[in-house]
Amino acid sequence: MPLLSTPLLARACRIFMEAAYPEGSVSVPEHKRAYSCIPEAAAVADYLTPAPRAQGVCQKLDNDHFTFRLGSVRYANLKLKVQCVAEHGVCRCVFAVDTHDAFSKEHAQPPPDHPEAAAWLELQSANRALKEKIEAAWEAAGILTHNGLLREELNACSDSERESPTSQAAGIRA
Repeated sequence: MPLLSTPLLARACRIFMEAAYPEGSVSVPEHKRAYSCIPEAAAVADYLTPAPRAQGVCQKLDNDHFTFRLGSVRYANLKLKVQCVAEHGVCRCVFAVDTHDAFSKEHAQPPPDHPEAAAWLELQSANRALKEKIEAAWEAAGILTHNGLLREELNACSDSERESPTSQAAGIRA
């Protein structure tokens, strides 16, 4: 049974699709439109592989780790990634946008003399900006991202340092 809930996947996909396809559902490829408006009462399994609706969109990477090739108006391979883990009895699903736009397996960017270098670099820049926009919107909606998780962990570390006897003793000496 996946840790990912339908309401969480529905919100994350809706935010992704609204940013990636600003012209609305008419610009979304037909086989991906269902991810724009997932009913919260639907079974999450209907949107995960091997469900027929998920074919060509969802890929299971591991238990509770999925990618959804939702694309954008400019780039069909943009992906929503989610990895869900249970820590201390609490389920946490962490979302990210994978731009999936490296030039090749060996090189993230094209060689400067490649005839399509300028266009590829412009695409990568646009994809990076869209990634940042989507992830910021997720965070504003209370959806956990890798950056949000990192901030939480850094805050927890700094909180524990402030409360530790060693840091308190160091503060006394200062």
